[in-house]
Amino acid sequence: MDGQTLIATNREVRRHEGGQACIAAHHTAHQHEDGQAVAHGDDALAQELLSACSDAVSARLDEGARDVSLSGGVDSAVLCMLAARLAPGQVRAWSMDVHFADETERRNARTVARLAGVEHVDVPIPDAVLPELFEQAVLATESPILNARAIASFAFYAEARRHGASVMLSGAGADEVLMGNPSALPAAMARIKEDRRLVQTVLRPSVDNLRTGNSRAPAPGAASVAEDRRLVRASVDKSQMSSLRAAPPGGVEEHRRPRTDDESQKDSPRVFSPPPARAQEDGRHTGTRRRGAVDNLGTAPWSVTETSASEEVRYAAWVLRELVLPPELRGARAHGITVHTPYLDTRCADVALALPESSLRRGGVGKWLFRHAVRGLVPDEVRLARKTPRYGHTALSSPVRARWLELYREWLSPAHMEPLGVILPGAPLSLLERYIRLEPEAPEASIVDRLLMRLCSLAMLHAHAVRLRPCPES
Repeated sequence: MDGQTLIATNREVRRHEGGQACIAAHHTAHQHEDGQAVAHGDDALAQELLSACSDAVSARLDEGARDVSLSGGVDSAVLCMLAARLAPGQVRAWSMDVHFADETERRNARTVARLAGVEHVDVPIPDAVLPELFEQAVLATESPILNARAIASFAFYAEARRHGASVMLSGAGADEVLMGNPSALPAAMARIKEDRRLVQTVLRPSVDNLRTGNSRAPAPGAASVAEDRRLVRASVDKSQMSSLRAAPPGGVEEHRRPRTDDESQKDSPRVFSPPPARAQEDGRHTGTRRRGAVDNLGTAPWSVTETSASEEVRYAAWVLRELVLPPELRGARAHGITVHTPYLDTRCADVALALPESSLRRGGVGKWLFRHAVRGLVPDEVRLARKTPRYGHTALSSPVRARWLELYREWLSPAHMEPLGVILPGAPLSLLERYIRLEPEAPEASIVDRLLMRLCSLAMLHAHAVRLRPCPES
């Protein structure tokens, strides 16, 4: 070809009608993956990431883990395949059969277990057990529950323990450190605003810290503004302390290696920064100055501390502390199961969180580099599957709807709401009656259900706390 060498991996030969060849070169891409260009540097990053994941899994297997929670998503599928390769013939995979589980993921879980050559245990979770386990799950989690999936996980771990599981690997945290859901952050604040607008309908008039620049006059007989604020702050402080106690084993460490000049020129890392603050952009560790008492919670809950981390990373840290880890770790621990989260292990998380955002989100696809890294390890239908919603279940859509509503009525009664101090005693039941009249598919049904579950959870936690005798050492 006129003395020119054709490099097939980064050039494309096109022939014109006259038969003369021309070479169209692309200096940054050598192939395409799921419609997205793969840059030359991606392969090295992908190999480093997969190696780090493998090291994290290997370390947990060395400590005795032999069971893997397998949902059928790419995160758990990778853990299962790696564990099966590292400990052939010794691994069991566990899946949850509950009515709101995604059928495609359940089918993928069976496929992955078969290809990995591992025993697959499919744990049935009857709908009727979920409302009966609500209170137990809340007390074990030590924090409000927002949806029935957390209760199903609680039942799942109980059954796994009954069948001999004691140490289990979980894919929890992968979405947060690998940017698995790029649309989560913009959607989260909208959802939180919806929740805050609704909760104002049940709060005492003197509780004004969810307002922006406005306060409401105390209703006759209501607690003073100062007292209401004290109660809310106390509950927030307790919730934060409780969440911090749920730190994952082998969690992300507080220092990371400095980026080299060459690395920094291309893309800055997504610094993970749960309190205390992590490394700054230049790699040095600095402290965090906490703000004073927050009287207005109109801002994002992950923005209450000063930090140099990006909003995406602060949001991920908040999701882990407040939503993901408490039911995953504490729910399992209540049944005697230790859950390890390899993606949050420093061996893996340090590599993942140092990756440039451009390698993780590409063409609207989250977790892109990770999906590229595991090609050949898991089937493409699993590797390239898009994120599916997992929390569509509400009391209205449940096959045991009547029992859920009966439970809601019991815990939302004025007798349970009054002791909380910040809730209008009759308002939750009024909200429940409006909720019952909604269609299960109504967009607002999930918003109302989240608040009702939160209120029931708080009532359960309060009722349990007042029944406990004080600790002699306190």
